[in-house]
Amino acid sequence: MSDLKQTLGIFRGTGMMLNIVLGAGLLTLPGLAYRELGAEAVWIWLACGGAAIPLLVVFAMIGRLYPDAGGIPALAGRIFGHRAYVMSTFLFFGAVALGLPAIAITGGYYASAFIDLSPYLLAALLLVAAALVNLLSAELAGRVGGVIASMLIAVLFALVVFGFVAVGTGSEDRAIAGPALQHDMTTYAAVFMMVFFAFTGWEVAAHLSEEFKRPARDFPLAMAFSFVIAIAFYLALAIIIAGSDISDHFEAPFAALFADHYGEYAGLLVAAVAVLLIFANLSAAVWAVSRMVLSTARSGLLPARLAATTNGTPLRSVLVVVITLLTAIALAAYDLLPLGDLLAYAGQNFLILYGIAALVLLFAVTDWRIRGAALVAITTVLAVMALRDPLAMLYPAALVILGALVPRPAPA
Repeated sequence: MSDLKQTLGIFRGTGMMLNIVLGAGLLTLPGLAYRELGAEAVWIWLACGGAAIPLLVVFAMIGRLYPDAGGIPALAGRIFGHRAYVMSTFLFFGAVALGLPAIAITGGYYASAFIDLSPYLLAALLLVAAALVNLLSAELAGRVGGVIASMLIAVLFALVVFGFVAVGTGSEDRAIAGPALQHDMTTYAAVFMMVFFAFTGWEVAAHLSEEFKRPARDFPLAMAFSFVIAIAFYLALAIIIAGSDISDHFEAPFAALFADHYGEYAGLLVAAVAVLLIFANLSAAVWAVSRMVLSTARSGLLPARLAATTNGTPLRSVLVVVITLLTAIALAAYDLLPLGDLLAYAGQNFLILYGIAALVLLFAVTDWRIRGAALVAITTVLAVMALRDPLAMLYPAALVILGALVPRPAPA
């Protein structure tokens, strides 16, 4: 029996899942996708939603069968052994090492609307400030994430309402006129990976099943409702940008849109709120990832010195996380790893991890219906990956090889 309190019903569970899944990446992804594909980008959001459905089914099943699995790496280790755990852990770290800098850069672009500095410098300052919050009060950094997550839903709702008013009627027709297929498949695949970053987080939401009063009935319903609401947000924001005909400021599209239609101060207000949300998002993320580094160091996969704490704070882990993320921001600043590529590589790694989760389910159960759902999810992942530029696969391949080369820790 679980010792967690079973307090969640359908509505509270749906809200909790939305808080986990909806992220600050939505403040930039519609603009970046539109820059690459124009109005066709809306169809990429639909394609991501379609691809996410079998993966969502997999996570719902994992949540019911392994509610205490502790994430995809731990689940892979449970079924396939220690080496699978290590490789999956490296894939996860590789995803957040690029995804979080992308979020910081998004904040930098929004901040540059009212601070005349490089968005990359502002991104670095945001990240350092988020780290300082962790060093001063890790508890505060952890708590603020939940509060801001609820604010994000309200902000997204306001963006949708005022965004549709701004672009006017007919934007839906312009945005969903039909895919023209004017680009090569590798371009569509790259944008798919970038947009898929918005669909990450379901693996975390899946492990809320222990906290539902009636998990057999309410858990899958809450997951389905949260998915439908999330997709509605995604498509609405994508349609708004596609109907706006913006020609620049794709990295901070909503500040530009509101400034054009409601005046400069409206754009500045949107930018300021976006920066606040992203700062809080980064604070919570640095807190979470630094604890994962600490845990991984304690297990022997990373240097033991990273497991040290100072007054209860894993100072070295926080510093390693910040230095890693700042390095990615520097690469982006010199156009060696642009914002869109950061998101695409992060989304790609998460998609691979989700395929691993489906593979685990395929081998872990005997029920042919569950195995069939897992097989559909695996096929979906492989089909998308087959369209990807082979060179883009070097990054996850290098992480997997690195994980395979890490020696197994000696028994304590």
